[in-house]
Amino acid sequence: MDFMTLLIGGCMIGFFALIGYHFHTANAAPQMDLREKLKNLAKDPEAMAKEIELGGEKKSVLSAVDFRAIFAKFTGQVYMENLEKELTQCDIPLKPGEFIAARLGLSAVAGIATGVLTQNFWIGVGVTGVCLVLHIPILKIKRSMRVDKFVLQLAEFLVLITNSLRSGQTFLQGVDIASKDSPNPIGMEFRLLLKETNLGVPVETAFNNMLIRVPSEDLKIVMSAFSIQRNVGGNLADIMDQVAAMIRQRIAIQGQIKVLTTQGKLSGGIVGLLPVGLGATISMINYDYMCKLWTPRVGDNIDIVMRYLGPLLLAGGIFMELLGCFVIYKICDIEV
Repeated sequence: MDFMTLLIGGCMIGFFALIGYHFHTANAAPQMDLREKLKNLAKDPEAMAKEIELGGEKKSVLSAVDFRAIFAKFTGQVYMENLEKELTQCDIPLKPGEFIAARLGLSAVAGIATGVLTQNFWIGVGVTGVCLVLHIPILKIKRSMRVDKFVLQLAEFLVLITNSLRSGQTFLQGVDIASKDSPNPIGMEFRLLLKETNLGVPVETAFNNMLIRVPSEDLKIVMSAFSIQRNVGGNLADIMDQVAAMIRQRIAIQGQIKVLTTQGKLSGGIVGLLPVGLGATISMINYDYMCKLWTPRVGDNIDIVMRYLGPLLLAGGIFMELLGCFVIYKICDIEV
């Protein structure tokens, strides 16, 4: 087997191992401990003194060890806090320390397996490095998908609240009724909002906490409309109805923009992947020919530039590829 095949195989092993572990923890482990989540997110310390007994929740196997304190010595508290917020936004039922421990373990297993299969230490190190950063695009995609799903459910959820308000109920009562009839993630998020308000957290603070968990511009509009009506006054049912109509229009416009920019994104993806695919194909056909591109030249009379000319050209090509993909993405990324 050649280098590119082994490298791709090792990356795929790490990827599927991480996906399998995620589905296992999603089915076996409970959601993030509510009491800890409220303690971290709520900004009213007096309200947090009114903690209620949440029942004997199950603990994951990894929660028996305080990984957060161990890894915080190396990564710092800021990184752990940002990772915790990112995991909450992705709805991954793991704490930051548990997630880092699982990621390190899976990366080590993938690297060792690749090194044993290839009998090459450096290939195993490369696969380990790729697996260590593989979570970054996975978390980003998962968070984007969750936020998009939340936004698609938001307009109908506001309609349910509007109907409850027009029948004479309060806003929180309408949220309670709508959250019971709504699927996740919007139902889960608004049920968490109700639990926070039951602990004594102000509604505005609970909305801010939800905005941290679901970073959406549409939710920010709903929160602003609710805060303005609460301070100034007005018919909340009509306001929520107008906000729901506006969110529908935003979704429609975003859909049209997505259709119009699909061709540009697809062209950029094809052009960007073409050199990678061509290089992988040539490597499979004639590895000795392609390996000169990343292998330093050997010789006593060769200066350092000519010795590493191949790796330098390869690094420059990778940089230009990434730069081109970034420019195409920024051109096609139109905010509504």
